[in-house]
Amino acid sequence: MSGNRLVQNNLCSVEMGRGNSGEGKVNQGESDEMSINGYRMSLPKLIIMVILVVLTGGLAIVLITWRKDLKMICLYKEVPLSMAQKVLLKDNFEQIFEEDVIWQWERPAYFVNKKIKYIWDDSLHGFTKLKNIDEGMKQADFFKMTGGLAKSQISQRIRTYGENLIKISVPPVIYLVIHEGLNPFYLFQAYTVILWSLQYYWKFAVIIAITSVVSVTVSVWETRRQNRNLRDTMKSESKVRVVRDSKEIVISSKDLVPGDLLLLPTTGGYVVECDSILVEGSAVVNESMLTGESIPVTKVSIPDEMDVDFNYDRQRQYVVFCGTEVMQGKVKSGSYIKAVVIRTGFMTTKGELVRAILFPPPHDFKFFSDFLKSVYVFLTLGLIGMAYSLTVWIRNGGSISEILLNSLDILTFVVPPILPAALTANNAFAQRRLQKRGIFCLHTKHISLCGGIDVVAFDKTGTLTEGDLDLAGVCEIKQNQFQESESDPARLPTESLLIQTMASCHSLIKMKGELTGYPMDIKLFEAIEWELSESNSACINPDYGIPTPTLVSPKKNARNGGQLKIGGFTASSNLEIALLKQYPFDSAVQRMTVVAKKKGASAFSVYIKGAPEKVASLCKPETIPSEFSRLLQYYTQQGFRVIGAACKTLKPNMKWNEVDSLSRNQLEVDSQFLGLIIMQNLVKKETYGAIKELHSADINTVMVTGDNILTAISVGRDCELIKPDQTLVRVTLEDSSDLKVNYTIPESDSSSYMPDSRQVRSLTSDNYVFACDGPTFATIMNKDPQLFKRIVHRGKIFARMLPEQKIHLIECLKNMGRQVIMCGDGCNDCGALKTAHAGISLSMAEASVAAPFTSRNVNVSCVPTLIREGRATMVSAFASFKFGVAFCFTQLISVLMVFYIGTEPSDNQYLVVDIGLAAVPILMIGNTAPHDTLVKRKPTRHLLSFLPMFSVVSFLFFQTIAYIFIWFYVQSQEWFVQYQFVPDLWPPNSSYEQTNIFLYACAAAVIAAIVYSKGAPYRKPLYTNGIMASWTLAAVATVIFMSLYRSEDFASRMNFKIAPHPEFQIVAVIGIIVNFLFCYIFEMYVLDGLMFCKVLPWYKEKVRGPNLEFEHMERELCTNQNWPPLTENNSRNTAESLQREFNEDEDMIELPPTECEEAVLQ
Repeated sequence: MSGNRLVQNNLCSVEMGRGNSGEGKVNQGESDEMSINGYRMSLPKLIIMVILVVLTGGLAIVLITWRKDLKMICLYKEVPLSMAQKVLLKDNFEQIFEEDVIWQWERPAYFVNKKIKYIWDDSLHGFTKLKNIDEGMKQADFFKMTGGLAKSQISQRIRTYGENLIKISVPPVIYLVIHEGLNPFYLFQAYTVILWSLQYYWKFAVIIAITSVVSVTVSVWETRRQNRNLRDTMKSESKVRVVRDSKEIVISSKDLVPGDLLLLPTTGGYVVECDSILVEGSAVVNESMLTGESIPVTKVSIPDEMDVDFNYDRQRQYVVFCGTEVMQGKVKSGSYIKAVVIRTGFMTTKGELVRAILFPPPHDFKFFSDFLKSVYVFLTLGLIGMAYSLTVWIRNGGSISEILLNSLDILTFVVPPILPAALTANNAFAQRRLQKRGIFCLHTKHISLCGGIDVVAFDKTGTLTEGDLDLAGVCEIKQNQFQESESDPARLPTESLLIQTMASCHSLIKMKGELTGYPMDIKLFEAIEWELSESNSACINPDYGIPTPTLVSPKKNARNGGQLKIGGFTASSNLEIALLKQYPFDSAVQRMTVVAKKKGASAFSVYIKGAPEKVASLCKPETIPSEFSRLLQYYTQQGFRVIGAACKTLKPNMKWNEVDSLSRNQLEVDSQFLGLIIMQNLVKKETYGAIKELHSADINTVMVTGDNILTAISVGRDCELIKPDQTLVRVTLEDSSDLKVNYTIPESDSSSYMPDSRQVRSLTSDNYVFACDGPTFATIMNKDPQLFKRIVHRGKIFARMLPEQKIHLIECLKNMGRQVIMCGDGCNDCGALKTAHAGISLSMAEASVAAPFTSRNVNVSCVPTLIREGRATMVSAFASFKFGVAFCFTQLISVLMVFYIGTEPSDNQYLVVDIGLAAVPILMIGNTAPHDTLVKRKPTRHLLSFLPMFSVVSFLFFQTIAYIFIWFYVQSQEWFVQYQFVPDLWPPNSSYEQTNIFLYACAAAVIAAIVYSKGAPYRKPLYTNGIMASWTLAAVATVIFMSLYRSEDFASRMNFKIAPHPEFQIVAVIGIIVNFLFCYIFEMYVLDGLMFCKVLPWYKEKVRGPNLEFEHMERELCTNQNWPPLTENNSRNTAESLQREFNEDEDMIELPPTECEEAVLQ
């Protein structure tokens, strides 16, 4: 197959809209769907824009720099995509991207967006995403590529796919400086500096200018540092051996192209530079770079099956990913593992992770969009203030410079320019506090998202429970009956097929003489006291007639003195099993399989281990004891993790190549069920307290696991994830073409909560939750979306869930308006961790690319900690905003009042208030740690909602009243002298009104800082914030000092006019104290205690009603007393549903606990 044809055959058709239009879509129907428009440069528009730039002094250029869509409108004309020089893309998050179209041979060829190439397709008359060669291929197709590529194919694929490099460019300094400098806030600060310089307020203008330059410099330096670090971390190039034109050659890894046959040394100790499919041999790799999981993973060669489609996401056991380290390899002959390159560069899994870092989705945090809306409102108010300023200065007879400069100066009051820096500081403080608690954060903006969390989804094993499983016992089957449980399997004879399965069905290897692999496999292997040896050579073992890479056998110095106990007598141990082929454990199929051969045997054996339901479905029905379902149910209800084991002996005298050619299904079908392996999975001690704390804060908890549903229910009951007063309803499906759902109560629950479950027809609205398994979950999702939402809304236990089903669950919760945290181990949960608003990976690594947050403390106690920190950060952001707005507008009101008489504050007064009273609190208000208690009431998430706005407006109203009081109080004094306006006098003459208005404005700033620095219920008290507490004492002392100090020199420096009688100053200070007490009481007790805690909940419940989708659903379920309809024969139905899972039709046999059960429980 030629290179061109191979690429074309694997291109996915994407609807591009009408051929004669510039509009269309790319990636239609996918999560990264984008609209696309084509444009060409327009000469008339370009000329007009040049004129506008000249007339506006460059402002027009700034406007089109901010908005790419505006740039296209102003400089380009829309054309069909076939004529486009540029394309404008808009994604589902309303993000806009402008990309250049590369033309070749007088036609559009491709463009690149987010490091992904989109190529022109003449048949579709549009652009399509460049597809990987593995898409649409059969498994057997990879074996047709083992001869290597021809030169013509290589050159064509280099043109198509480019170099095999994850190239991260570091933007030039000048580009970053311009990009930062055109930020609206920096432009506003430039406007402020210029205006204040013209007013000779050069001291603070210099400070603002220096601050801006430092801020831009730090931002540019940090951006370049992060890009350099990412580039240096991800850039990797090495020499590799490939087969091309049927010849082995050594090339640079950057020259690899999809379709190359890659030869990987079996010695290990190197990093793979591309994604490739193993076609010969197996490899043990370390994928911690991609998943954060440090346990080695075994990769095996893909089966040569023509009728099986290859699926990149589901058949990862055959894929060696880019960035993973090969620890060792095994091959039948030779020294190289053979693999076919399928993905290179940014199209690899490693490339996808880098793209996720470079182009993260925008954060769903309403605060930032509300803040931008508020800026528009403030600017409008500033224009009104400018109009007022113009009026009063013209009336007072001011000069033109006074009229213009003072009026333009009004805009500098309405927008707090330091607020973006304050929000950044809040996140930095939170990140530092989290690091001290062992929680590391990749993106600080995710911290604020944790403040509104109302659902936490947990994985089970390794998250809620201990990662290491303890062996509780094994139940062997003899004569179609379960035998008494044996807690020490080493006592069983080695001829036991169950013991041989435990010895053979694993992917363990030896690294430096130590067993390495999954902890459970190590536990089982060590429990039976066998030993494992490996052969690094591919030589034929004469005892087997084929290469035997791994051998297992009983230890020679075992407890029977090197003798093997067989049927009551001892014999010399010569048992040895060669492990020849592996199908590693895959959560999608819930089992692993190994093909092996016993020394001296005439037939090959197949060993299977996995979920009992799945393993039983592969076995002959006559080999499954009648009490199987009941015994499994009994163990899982006690919280044990149960593993099923099976084996199959193939036909005698089959050749290895015949066995190797059999499909997995052919190898496994009609096996013999051997028994159960019972593992004890203890709940972590930290789980109990964390779950209790979350429930006390009215945060819903959900378990999402791949384990058995009854085991999950037992663990959920044990750790009280299912509350004691909640009744669990299991959702199951009947075997029929129609969707028929049964709602049953597990036997353990019905006996505890309902004396007679047959009499129960419905449940009360607030005491039931659902449990369902993955197959039920998937069927309901596809056939009844509305019922699916109900199940998810009231769902508590989701078991036997595949990784993609976990993603669907998180997405459904988010779509219903929930704020979700996913907490898992960072391996099978990677997709869900990235999908949730905040994902927490429990990993010992300091940072993991699997989730925004990584906890070094491998338990769920980090979840309440993170939520508390998120709430504190969110409240701090609101506090910074409210203080910034309150400060700016109290200063604005005070200035507008003194403008009325023709005066204004002096430079030194501005310095005191801007530097001494504003800079510290707005930056340090977020340095207060979160409160120790997680309360039920969640903080307000919307900045422009009623309470935050009412808090600011009421504060400004109270300060205005205080200003009016002191204004008229000073004018009513006998010693009061009217201010005389003198044009162009700087500094202006001092006045009684301006002096006291300024002092009250200073007091307003301090009062705002104290009032908005409140602690409980989300943060600790103000005095715990050392810097802020020190500033508060100093600021209070400063205001009192300025109000009472009577030095003429001080008055001259500050341009004060001090009252002749100190009694007036004392009354003014008393007025400040009354102002503070009133504002504090109003904020703490009226707004927080009454409005937020009582009136607002009453309003939401009684007046407004449900707002989000999950609230509407909850109300609907509360009013529907007849749903869910419980099945009449509840216990019997549960048992029958279990039987259906195992493909058995027998009626349940009610037996007392067996000896096997009692032995395990003892």
